[in-house]
Amino acid sequence: MIKTIIFDLGNVVLNFDHMLICEGIARYSRYSSNDVYQLGFNSEVFELYNRGKIRSEELFQWISRRFDINISYDTFQSIWSDIFSLDDSIERVVSDLKKNGYYLVLVSNTNELHFDFIRGNFKVIGLFDDLILSYRIGYSKPHEEIFRKALKRASSFPEECVYIDDIEEFCKVAEDLGINSIVYRSTEQLIKRLKELGVNID
Repeated sequence: MIKTIIFDLGNVVLNFDHMLICEGIARYSRYSSNDVYQLGFNSEVFELYNRGKIRSEELFQWISRRFDINISYDTFQSIWSDIFSLDDSIERVVSDLKKNGYYLVLVSNTNELHFDFIRGNFKVIGLFDDLILSYRIGYSKPHEEIFRKALKRASSFPEECVYIDDIEEFCKVAEDLGINSIVYRSTEQLIKRLKELGVNID
């Protein structure tokens, strides 16, 4: 019997677009948005930030030097974080699952600035019983330790859980640990698959 539903955050619970960050930085830089993406999001620095290994101020300083920009930290925070939007239909799914008594866990590769912004702007986060966030625990998906931590914190066996992510590779890691997984494509597809797994959802 399914007891715990584990959600990915980005492009499942919230939509996001990293190119908005790149476009924001490019407005103040001689680099194009594509350059910023290639040199930034493919860098070790961004991965270290997502795993909590460097502070937000250090990320700001690195970006300022790397892309030769002169902006305030407040401007940087806005560029970095205002990239998310909510699909009301997925919020209803999360709310229904909560109402029906499932233990809800959010597992995300995210960082301090992003999650501070998300927590302050999207009430859906308050529906989750536990948050497993890469920058807090020092691991990021697809490392299996992030899934083991979710199981432990939920006090659930793998077969009692469903993991939902838009990235097939991450779902495969969960499956290898015995966790039921759903590769997210749409709210309608998600509801259908949850029902097939015996989850009580309206």
